[in-house]
Amino acid sequence: MLEAMPTEREWASCRERLERVSESSLDCESIRREAIAELQRVIGFDRWCWPLADPETLLPASGLAEHDFGPAVPRSLELEYSADDFAAKRALARRATSAGSLSAETGGDLARSPRWDEVMRPVGIGDVAAVACRDALGCWGWIEAYRDAADRPFEERDLDFLGSIGPSLGSALRRTMYARHGDVPEPSPPGVMVLDSALSLVSWTAGARAWIDALPSAKLFARFGMLPSVVYPAATLARTRRSAAGAHALLRAVDGRWVMIEAAPLEGEGDGEIAVTLRSATANETFNLLCRAYALSQREREVVAALVAGLDTRAVTQRLFISRHTVQDHLKSVFDKIGIHSRRELLATYSASATEVRASSDSTAALLLSCLPPG
Repeated sequence: MLEAMPTEREWASCRERLERVSESSLDCESIRREAIAELQRVIGFDRWCWPLADPETLLPASGLAEHDFGPAVPRSLELEYSADDFAAKRALARRATSAGSLSAETGGDLARSPRWDEVMRPVGIGDVAAVACRDALGCWGWIEAYRDAADRPFEERDLDFLGSIGPSLGSALRRTMYARHGDVPEPSPPGVMVLDSALSLVSWTAGARAWIDALPSAKLFARFGMLPSVVYPAATLARTRRSAAGAHALLRAVDGRWVMIEAAPLEGEGDGEIAVTLRSATANETFNLLCRAYALSQREREVVAALVAGLDTRAVTQRLFISRHTVQDHLKSVFDKIGIHSRRELLATYSASATEVRASSDSTAALLLSCLPPG
């Protein structure tokens, strides 16, 4: 593949296929695997990684990968989120050009990247290309492609192509990454882990272990002897006051529960220790993220907030000063965007547990109603 450059026709065909995949009804994992197969045929690479993102804090959540530095992923993330900005995830998510490569950004001296020098060089990786999968509503993940040390570096045309398909793939992730059907279990008690200065696990509570076991890729993490990948960049950012505000991420467990992971430095005798808390996300945290993911307008958010808080159609019309017909029009648009067909499904989508679907608490109602304008 690397011996022959793709023709214009091959580039165009690949772009068309990726657009079809992005607009398909495939689930999030299938979209990523189909897209990777297409990119491998045209751009040329064997090893890769595709983590999803918390669009607010730009921390990596669960991901798919085919590479051979799994046990060193914690160190790679620590290096990247502490100082290594060469083709780094957060940098690509924020800057005008969403794709980059280590070769281009280090001037061909890959050893200037600490994570390449320490983690990727030992397993024979050469150049790394990455693209932020982002659309107008945020960054929802990243593709990292790894070429072997003996292969030529990624070229400008490769990066231009990755940048051009990033928005459509970002929209596909946004539409599918939080999809979950069926009842959701009761929220679990919070848990706490303590990490030392090397980000190794010192102690933990039973609640923390229960949350970890429910997160995506839990068995893979356990096989590598590591914690969920999001823990390492969160803990790295928590070390500095400048970055501590972003040391958290909102994830969805495999059983549909929402978990907020937060890291903060401990004070006292344990030098450099970090406390990582795993807790049920609040109604406001999940509400804002889902509205963003489903691209709801401000008025649609207000209607949904009122319904989830327990208001009926009549009360919504009085609260928002709109007609019943307008309420129904907004709901039809919301249903289409989410891919549901009833108010019951809407409540299930926006509730953290099956219990909240059946009976919203007063505190949840008050919190969601705070999203509405005064009336």
